[in-house]
Amino acid sequence: MIDSKIRSRIVFALLCLETLLFAACDTSQNTNPTKQNHTFSTNNGSTISYDAGQQDVLIRTIYGGGRLGTLELSPEISVYGDGSYILGPGLNMQEGQLTTGALDQLLHVLVDTDGLLTFSQQQFYDIPDQNATFLQLNIDQHSYNFQYGPFGNLSESAQAIDEYHRLGNALTSIRDALNGPLFTYKGSSLALLAHQDFSPDLTRVIPTWTLTEIDLANLAIYECGVIPQDQTGPNADTGCLTYTVPHNVLVLTAHQQQTILSLLHGQDQGIFLEGGLYYSISLRALLPDELPAKMLAMLGSDELSYAGVPLSQGPVPTPVPTQ
Repeated sequence: MIDSKIRSRIVFALLCLETLLFAACDTSQNTNPTKQNHTFSTNNGSTISYDAGQQDVLIRTIYGGGRLGTLELSPEISVYGDGSYILGPGLNMQEGQLTTGALDQLLHVLVDTDGLLTFSQQQFYDIPDQNATFLQLNIDQHSYNFQYGPFGNLSESAQAIDEYHRLGNALTSIRDALNGPLFTYKGSSLALLAHQDFSPDLTRVIPTWTLTEIDLANLAIYECGVIPQDQTGPNADTGCLTYTVPHNVLVLTAHQQQTILSLLHGQDQGIFLEGGLYYSISLRALLPDELPAKMLAMLGSDELSYAGVPLSQGPVPTPVPTQ
């Protein structure tokens, strides 16, 4: 027989061990990796820091926004904190790599030579019918957002004109710095963009959509909304995914990616027939920051500010019939 005091001590020890094991497991599940950070000194002796991870957007440029503009399906430039960069726009993107020294040198130019952080204004754009370049610079835990387009048509101060020219120089410096070897960017995840097509090329054979787990009619409504009836003709196209950004975008599973790539015969765009209607689809590779942020970097026409498009995963919601 084990003494009652000894038994109590054994039970207590086992309970302590169980608690420690549970705490260890809980800690391992909730521990976030340490945020990578890099610091460099400016010419005036101050220090500037930025997040240096491969998913941390340091510099991004997107072109568009004008009322007469078209939709670009990806940013022109995305530079990340680890020095990697991806060039667009469009579906066929390329990637390259900057060394830490080259990245710091570029930031020196933007901060010291062009003085972007000291500008009195960030919008240089006075003809909204025209496209503009949107520049995002994430530095010192702050996001600086600039617009560079047609400017000076109104009465502007000498300081504003000087800053406008310096912003133009900064954009040129960014493009010139990304001059290393380039490789095709694939991305590990794909987004499916779909909208109804009212004018397909009927001289070509248009295949039938066979992936039953994704209903293109539902997806087109989910991404671009219900198309109102055209009272004047057969074309009720709203311009979504041609001129304007969608409301939502679907991220595919690995199985869906493989199946759709097979249907497209390895291409990234195509037209399909479903239920007697035609749908245009495109596969857009996600950038490293987009899936964690659940936002697709995209800018359409008539957008005076950049916000991005919400990303969703899982089944597409069935549209609710309108009265």
